[in-house]
Parts: sequence; C-alpha cells; structure tokens
Amino acid sequence: MEQTTETLSMGWLSAAIWVPIISGIIVLALGNEQRATLSRWLALLGSLVGFAVTIPLYTGFDRTTAALQFVERKPWIESLGIEYSLGIDGLSVWLVLLTAFITIVVVIAGWEVIRDRVHQYLGAFLILSGLMIGVFAAADGMLFYVFFEATLIPMYIIIGVWGGRTACMRPSSSSSIPCWDRCSRWWRSSPVSAVGQLRDPGLAPAAAHAA
Repeated sequence: MEQTTETLSMGWLSAAIWVPIISGIIVLALGNEQRATLSRWLALLGSLVGFAVTIPLYTGFDRTTAALQFVERKPWIESLGIEYSLGIDGLSVWLVLLTAFITIVVVIAGWEVIRDRVHQYLGAFLILSGLMIGVFAAADGMLFYVFFEATLIPMYIIIGVWGGRTACMRPSSSSSIPCWDRCSRWWRSSPVSAVGQLRDPGLAPAAAHAA
C-alpha cells in the first residue's frame, strides 16, 4: 500500500517538541552544582538533537501548497472534542527552526557566563524551547493554550533567577512580592481567569482593584 506524505512525516513535530523538553528534564535530574560541566554538555547535546529533528520539517516541506503539513492528530479529551493536533505552514516552519537553532546559541552563550544553578538554567531553557515549538505547531485551540500558558513557568523562573542583579527570586533579593505580583497579573489576563469572572461577576471588581 502506498503511504502518503502525511503518514511518512508523522512524528517529526512531536519530536521537535518533546526532545528538548525531555532533554531539559534529564539535565535537571542529573545535573547539580558540582556537575555543572556535565549539565552543559547534556544541554548542548539535547539542543543539537532538538535542532536535528527539525531539519526534516524544512527539507520535506512542500512549498506548492498553503495547507498545514506534517499534521499529527490524536484524540486527547474526546468528550470535549479536544485533540493533540499539530501542523505547520509556511510561517510556523521558520519559527520552529529558529527556536531550535536559538536554543543552541543560548546554551553556548551561557557556557561560561552562567555559573549559578547551571543545570536549572539550561534545563529551564530546553523545556521552554520545546513548549515554544508546541505553541507554533499547535493546531487545536486548547492545545495551543496549554503550551502557551506552560511557557510562562520556565520563563518566570529564568527571568526571576538570572534576569539581572535585582532578580526577584535570588535569595538576597527583597523584591519577591513584585515577582509574585507579575505572576498574578499574567494569570488574571489569561482566558481561564476571564471565563471564571464571567461565571462569577463578583470576581471581576476584585481583580480590577488588585491590578
């Protein structure tokens, strides 16, 4: 039986998403302050593999059609019609490639610059990279929302710990309240919060007052 292009390409987008995420988890699990060099090499290997699995997305991309390509569709929450649905077009394919490539640059750029909690920094960036690729590749609204909101977690940690001399999550910092305030503002601006306010109108004035 002849296989279609979609069948042959099945799995490349999932690989582009989950390879850096799993690599980041491995770096977090195996790395520590005494094994910073191991964390760096594991992160570099993970970022290189993560970029390598995006290359077939470019080489196999059909420029003669505007339809989504490398489509993956699997049932997720069937009762709500939600699917694990992925696909890329002529714009998102470049965003996926660029994200994977910049992850390599980030790992190399922080090789000697980052000396504090190296494994956490590199692990968070790898996980963030995979989640961002998920944002660009998601073809289901709920899946897009999950990936998009999940990026806030490693992003918040990276900014809070390594964001500068006044990073709010450093032990010596006295600005932890503003950090939590920013996190709560992100939550209040999310669609889930908006739905909650519609269901309970009393929450809206309180949120506005807190802002």
